[in-house]
This record gives sequence, structure tokens and C-alpha cells, in this order.
Amino acid sequence: MNIFSIIIGILLVTFLNSGIIAGQVYTWTDENGNLHVTDTPPPPKSKVKETLEYQEKTAADIQELEQTKRDRQDQKAEEAIRQRADADGKTKDNRKKFKKRIRNAFDQADAAQDRAFEAGENARQAKEEAEAAEKELKALDEQNQ
Repeated sequence: MNIFSIIIGILLVTFLNSGIIAGQVYTWTDENGNLHVTDTPPPPKSKVKETLEYQEKTAADIQELEQTKRDRQDQKAEEAIRQRADADGKTKDNRKKFKKRIRNAFDQADAAQDRAFEAGENARQAKEEAEAAEKELKALDEQNQ
């Protein structure tokens, strides 16, 4: 009879404890601004922020939650991959723009070099003409004397 009483006592305690575990959780702030999270109702003058109803989860519920969590992780991973791909695309576009700017800079430098060469040639030619004119002037001066 003692064993039967012990088993009934254990079952009774287990049944009563499940009611304690599966209950309400209160989140409230007292008059000093302290946040409390308890399973007992807050005092009447406190500011109740939230009351949660706890329900035990079945194995199917837990599997569903885990699958939802995996799905969210997969979505985050896919989004990260998309963002990296977008960043790579922008990087490629930036590289193309940079290469184009470099090509333009080289083209401008080549054009400036060509203009400088032409200016040098024109200056050389003007110098030769000035020297020839000076020689003619000397020759004319010598004839007039």
C-alpha cells in the first residue's frame, strides 16, 4: 500500500507542477521604474507591460518551429548572397568606369603631348624663320653701307 501511495503522490505532484509551469508570465514596472518578470500577478499600482500565456509545445510544434528557424536562416543566407552579388556587380561597374576614366586620361595626355610636339615644331620653325630674317636684315644692312 505504501508504494501505491507514493506513486499517487508523485503523479499528483507532477500534475500540479505542470500547472505552475504552464501558466502566465507577467512583465511589469514598479513605481521605482524597475522591470519585473514573474509568474504572479503584479501589484495594483504597477504598470503592466505584457502578459504572456505559456503553453507547452508538442513534438510537432517544436519541429515546426525548428523548420521555421531553418527557413529564416536560409532566407538570410540567400539575401547575403544576393547582396554580395549586387556588390560584385557594382564593383565590376566601378572598375569599368575607372578603366574608362584612365583611358580618357591617357587619351588627354597623348593629345596634350601631340599639341606640345606641334608647339615645339612651330617654335623651331619660327626660330628658323627669325634667324633667316635676321640674316637677310644683316645682308641688307651690309649692302646699304
